Amino acid sequence: MKFTLAVISAFAVTLGSALSTHESQIRSSQTCGDPTLVVPLYRGYVAATSDHFYTTSIANLNADTLTKGTGLLEGVAALVFVTQEESTVRFYHLYSSTALAHFYTTSTTERDDAISKGYVLQSELIYIYPTQICGSIPLFRLVSSTGKDYFYTTSESEVQDFISDGYTEQGAAGYVFPVVGPTCG
Repeated sequence: MKFTLAVISAFAVTLGSALSTHESQIRSSQTCGDPTLVVPLYRGYVAATSDHFYTTSIANLNADTLTKGTGLLEGVAALVFVTQEESTVRFYHLYSSTALAHFYTTSTTERDDAISKGYVLQSELIYIYPTQICGSIPLFRLVSSTGKDYFYTTSESEVQDFISDGYTEQGAAGYVFPVVGPTCG
């Protein structure tokens, strides 16, 4: 719990810096969402099931997984929107209670395929850019050799580390705002 509070405190300072940087950039109202509306996308990990998960909600982080000591908050992975902004698309969050795995995608085809394989669409709303615009950076998606853990990061060094551990890179899942200061990577 102390670690969670430390991460939240560090993020508050970081978010202020990130927002002032984004505010100073020229923004076209026809193409960019309002960068003052971004929120942290937290990354958690449950070692018992080898599952990474992502959420914008501290309540979700402090739910059963972390409060029972079986999970770990790894930090802030990126900055995202929780409302549909100009040029953003939904970043679907799906969960399989059979595979004990979380999966995220902007693709309705991938979403529907995952649902046909037993994944359930979660209600959390996350929005990201489908293309690299407005100062966004790639959110890379990797999958474990077992196909049960999907890992998302903006860090190219984390991409290389996970590839070394047997993960396969699947390209950019979408585009997000960078975190300035303490991050997962």
